[in-house]
Amino acid sequence: MPLPDTRPARTRILAALGGGEPAAPLPPPDLAPYYASRYGRGGAGPRIDPATLVAPFEAAARGWRADVLQARAGDWPDAVRAALAQRHCTRVAIGAASPLQPRLDDALDGLDVRRFDRPLQAWKSELFDTVDAAVTGTAAGIADTGTLVLRPGPHEPRTLSLVPPVHVAVLLASRLHPSLPAAMHALFPADGPPALPTNLLLVTGPSKTADIQQVLAYGAHGPKELVIVLVNDLEASR
Repeated sequence: MPLPDTRPARTRILAALGGGEPAAPLPPPDLAPYYASRYGRGGAGPRIDPATLVAPFEAAARGWRADVLQARAGDWPDAVRAALAQRHCTRVAIGAASPLQPRLDDALDGLDVRRFDRPLQAWKSELFDTVDAAVTGTAAGIADTGTLVLRPGPHEPRTLSLVPPVHVAVLLASRLHPSLPAAMHALFPADGPPALPTNLLLVTGPSKTADIQQVLAYGAHGPKELVIVLVNDLEASR
């Protein structure tokens, strides 16, 4: 049986849609309450003490199913090593010039370390198929949403935080900010030289997606686990 010809019906529908009255624009949302809160401050005024942001950042990050490990400035390599050991990660990828060096080498001593110091195509299959985890630094943390801000580049390509099944990110507590505007203001001051990078990553929890039945799955498009080693460097910075 031939299929019915739906072209006339489609033509009428499109004509009705095209001839309708344009929808009235919605009123802009009232953002005054958000801007008035400590999370909405885009860097104006004195900076909020990062020590007061540790607890809300950890709560928000855990809410997105990230694992947060507290560490001190002197022992964060041990926390990185413990996170990898708990997940049986033995082959670890790091940047060619990680800002975590030289102490990152201490954390990974004895493991099979792969440095991202060559073109991706030269070891793509190894990175995608055999690497267990990657360890990166972070540029900032956002307490409002438990988000990490990563500034990738040749020293730490963005692939490190997008491909391996486990991502271990080391975040200094002194780099915590209440909101995205505050973090952007601190990273790229308006009165400083234009330094916006070509790529900036915002990571909120491990990779996740949901199907039409709203069943949430982790690791479909990136790391299945995100481990944040939150380093308390505040005493040392005062």
